[in-house]
Amino acid sequence: MVPGLIPIETQIAAMEQRWPDFAVVQRSQRRAVWEGTLEPVCKRYRVRISYEVPLAIENFSILNVQPRVQVLSPRLERHPEYEEGPIPHVYVNRAEQSLPYLCLFDPFNVEWTPSDLLAETTLPWAARYLYFYEGWLLTGKWSGGGRHPTQEELDGTQRPKAIAAV
Repeated sequence: MVPGLIPIETQIAAMEQRWPDFAVVQRSQRRAVWEGTLEPVCKRYRVRISYEVPLAIENFSILNVQPRVQVLSPRLERHPEYEEGPIPHVYVNRAEQSLPYLCLFDPFNVEWTPSDLLAETTLPWAARYLYFYEGWLLTGKWSGGGRHPTQEELDGTQRPKAIAAV
């Protein structure tokens, strides 16, 4: 394993220790998929986290290697009339549009890297997202912060910072 990249075995062990209700449901040499339940305030959400440790010592975009977090049930409600609607701070899942990926950090500011434990970043951030999502359902206003990409980022003329495993 390249220094700086956390092996999938370490990610799995940290998840088992800190989030024992999240079970590995798929596993390969560099990839794991966990499913479990988060209950921020009112509802219980079945959540899936998919993550693959990036290969070797090459530059890669955080957008391409970030963990993918989905709410399996209940499905996230669409409210186009709400602030930040139809669903705030998600990425489109082209394969299954009813299961978007949660946007939990700003990849253009490298708030997460493959040197971070999912158990210490991704899972707490997912719980925080769902807390603010429940507030958004009640009020129609998003209080969870975050930012939208600039036009340059959307156009691809400004790329997310590439990082190299060291």
